[in-house]
Amino acid sequence: MKIPQWRPTGRRSKPADSPASRANWSLRRRLLLAVMGTSIGLWLISLSIVVGVAWFATSDVFDDALEEGSHLVLQLTAQGESVAGEALSPRAGRGDALRLRMYYQIVAPDGRVLARGDDTPEAAFLSGVQHEKTVTVWAADEFWRVHVRPAPGGITAQVAQPMEERMELLEDMAEKLVWPALGLLVMLGLLSWLLIRRLLQPLEDAVRRINAKSPHDLMPVQTPDAPRELQTILDALNALLARLAIALDSERRFTADAAHELRTPLAALRMRVQLIERELTLPTAHLQQLRADLDRCTTLVESLLALARLEPQAAAPAQETVDLNAVLDELDLETLAPHMRIERALAVPQMKAAPALLSSALRNLIDNAVRYGHRNGRVRIESAPLPQGGTRLAIRDDGMGVPSEQRARLGERFFRVLGTGQTGNGLGLSIVARIAALHGASLHFEDGLDGRGLSVVLDFPAN
Repeated sequence: MKIPQWRPTGRRSKPADSPASRANWSLRRRLLLAVMGTSIGLWLISLSIVVGVAWFATSDVFDDALEEGSHLVLQLTAQGESVAGEALSPRAGRGDALRLRMYYQIVAPDGRVLARGDDTPEAAFLSGVQHEKTVTVWAADEFWRVHVRPAPGGITAQVAQPMEERMELLEDMAEKLVWPALGLLVMLGLLSWLLIRRLLQPLEDAVRRINAKSPHDLMPVQTPDAPRELQTILDALNALLARLAIALDSERRFTADAAHELRTPLAALRMRVQLIERELTLPTAHLQQLRADLDRCTTLVESLLALARLEPQAAAPAQETVDLNAVLDELDLETLAPHMRIERALAVPQMKAAPALLSSALRNLIDNAVRYGHRNGRVRIESAPLPQGGTRLAIRDDGMGVPSEQRARLGERFFRVLGTGQTGNGLGLSIVARIAALHGASLHFEDGLDGRGLSVVLDFPAN
């Protein structure tokens, strides 16, 4: 019995194979990208702010130096002395970073340049200015920062610095700031990765505990010191496990009740048919058919109950070393196949398996081989080692066989090959397939003995 899956109504769900359901994304990666993306953005903003503040601060210092330089130019000019470019440089106490050369002009009221320093443009920076100010102008194909200081007689002292030199100074400052900031950013990324990994450790612990669950262990998942967000998920999961445990218990009770309620009336009915046959002088065909139908129903019930017991099992059963000859002796092959010739070719007489399950699989396979074979036919039970380790177990017969195009469906529940003239319920190979899956073995089909019949081959892995 399978528990039907509950689906929410009133809301359209996504198909199981939609792109969103197939997407495999990492919460750790997204958290790291979010933290690092935000950090890099704030890093760029803070770097821009630092560079901007440094630019305005140095600009004020340079503007003050231009103002002092213009005052010095006027004093030296009034004394009749020449002005050297080095004399206009800031004092040594201001540091090498502020040592930018300044260029000066003495400009007449009509705009003529009366005196100028070396490499200073011949044309006046500004003309007709008779008040003190500091401005940025375009002269000699570049931008200049100029301070104008008027003097008696209408002349002005104009001291300037190329803006390109100021920008070079700013770039040098930014370069010195970038590398330490990049180093801190790398450290931030490493620390973020370590912290996120540690903070998500309870989630990984919960995953390990959930993966350890099986239909036989539906106790609540306990994760000590789980965060509040994870605890809500675990609470919901534990509630689901509790409901699932109740459902599985109900299924097991149903299986047990069915075993009792179905076996008893069938056995009683078969006994009554036998009593009726004894009272009659000659058994009628109807009574014989009734007894055959009862036997078929009994076999069907036994097979369904076997599948019901095997279905809840998810973990591999406990395995031990099994003696194949002993298992076959317990099956009583003479009774199981009275008109068949059973051959044993056990190159590997012992193998690792669950004894009860292996015996059930062999019983079903031999019963199928006998049922679909012919009178006085052959059935060979083989075991051989596999090249990669493990054991190959095969049951081969020389009966009517199964067409190759229908072999892929063998093992499906209630599937039977038509035209065989044999009764059956189509569950024998389903039981064998389930037992093989529990052992991690592969099941496939080949031709039988002498190119006829069918071979059922089980490849058990090495343990």
